[in-house]
This record gives sequence, C-alpha cells and structure tokens, in this order.
Amino acid sequence: MVVVAGAALGAPLAIAACGSAEDERSEGDDPDLLNAVLAQHLAVLEAAEAVDSIAAPASAATSALVSARNDSITLLEAFVGERDGTATTQAAELAQAESPAEGLALQLEDSIEASLGAIGELSAAAYRQSVHRFITEDAAALAALRSVTGGEIAPDAFVFGPPMSSGSSG
Repeated sequence: MVVVAGAALGAPLAIAACGSAEDERSEGDDPDLLNAVLAQHLAVLEAAEAVDSIAAPASAATSALVSARNDSITLLEAFVGERDGTATTQAAELAQAESPAEGLALQLEDSIEASLGAIGELSAAAYRQSVHRFITEDAAALAALRSVTGGEIAPDAFVFGPPMSSGSSG
C-alpha cells in the first residue's frame, strides 16, 4: 500500500503501479470496472450541477469540472461498449452533506477512491491512462473547491491510498 504524505497530482502514477500483474488483468472485468468509475462520474456531475445554486466562487470552481466530466462520461461509455458491455446510466449514491459544495467535495473523494480501486485492474493501457487523467482532474477540482470553501486540499484517497482488495499487491 502506498501512503502519500504530501499528495501531489503525480501520486496516482505511483499508486497505479499497485494492482494485478499485466497477465492477471482480464478484459472481461473491464466493463464492471469502467462502469464503477462511470457511476461515480455521473454522481460528480449531479453534485457539480447542484453547486450552481450556491455562491459564485465555488460555482466558478466547478465549471471546468462539469465540462471534463461530460467528456469523461462519453469516453467511459465508449470504453464499456468496446468491451461489449452496457454502460450504466445510474449515478452512484450521492454523498450526504450539509451544503452542495461539501456534497461535491465528498463526491469527488468517492470518485477518486473508485478510480484508484479500478485503475490497476483495467486490462488496457488506454483505459488506465484515461482513468489516471480523471483522477487528476477530480483532484484538481477538489483542491480548487476546497481553496474556495476551506478544508484540507489533499484528497483523502491520496493520503490514505486506495482501498485494498484481495489479489492486489503494492
């Protein structure tokens, strides 16, 4: 397990090295893994749209995120289709929070965690590279949001590492 004390946006590269060996990755697992990431992106999009109802500084921090998540959703749907899967249309359960900005921050944390959990198991390098980009986009959006609303800028998933699953090594 990798523990990152001073989280930098390059941290997912080190964390991505953990996981199954290349020959243990199965294309058959890709649709489920990609759909887990997709469900989180749908939830992030919902949470980001809710932020539009609050103060301008936090709303401004989400505009690039909304555009990036719309693009990532389209890409993830295509990836799932490439593996003969059916892309989910269901967002992950939204994080419960006292404000829309806090809800988005929590949802970004959940998205980063789900992506870190999937990245090492995906069979294709193109999928892993895209998920890595999504992690850095979510982390940048989270840092921007927290710089406006206060709180720790480093995503918890970077500080504590991805959830450990059986069969993974780091």
